[in-house]
Amino acid sequence: MLAMQYGFDVEQAEAVRQRVKEIGSRFDQLPGLFMKAFLVADADAARPARYTPFYIWRDMDGMKDFMLSDSFRAVVAKYGRPSVSRWTELALTLGNSVSGRPLFAVQTLLDIPAGEDIGHRVKHSLDNIGLITQSPDLHSVYAGLDETSWQLMTISLWTARPPLPVEGRLYEVAHLSAPALAEK
Repeated sequence: MLAMQYGFDVEQAEAVRQRVKEIGSRFDQLPGLFMKAFLVADADAARPARYTPFYIWRDMDGMKDFMLSDSFRAVVAKYGRPSVSRWTELALTLGNSVSGRPLFAVQTLLDIPAGEDIGHRVKHSLDNIGLITQSPDLHSVYAGLDETSWQLMTISLWTARPPLPVEGRLYEVAHLSAPALAEK
């Protein structure tokens, strides 16, 4: 599986939440999709409000079909053509609350410097994932590697506010489309 994400700084996060209520269920049966988290963050002192959907695809064909679809053309028409980040799966773990509705997401992005051992950094990240997998409120966690920019990304979805301290950016999950989880 592979992940992709794009995002937009927005004036008002509330307008995005309303839009997600209107369109979120359209993705509940999207071919090739494992899951899509509609992520929204309110503005804070350091950052503007943000809408940044996160997708996990079963395969490249599902992602490609979406990127060429009317649905993605609608995204481009509304917000402009985004830069799309992609990650190769390192780990996908379903948590104790995978049957619940995730309310929060925590995403961390870590650049791997040229001199650093990639395998060591990945092992460290996967060890950290192992520490949270027993949390009763963990829905799921995905770790991926972008081999173009050598960036390690981890995103965890939570059915309650994640335990402190939160490293990374905290998002609200406005909607989760998870056709693969519905099959289980």
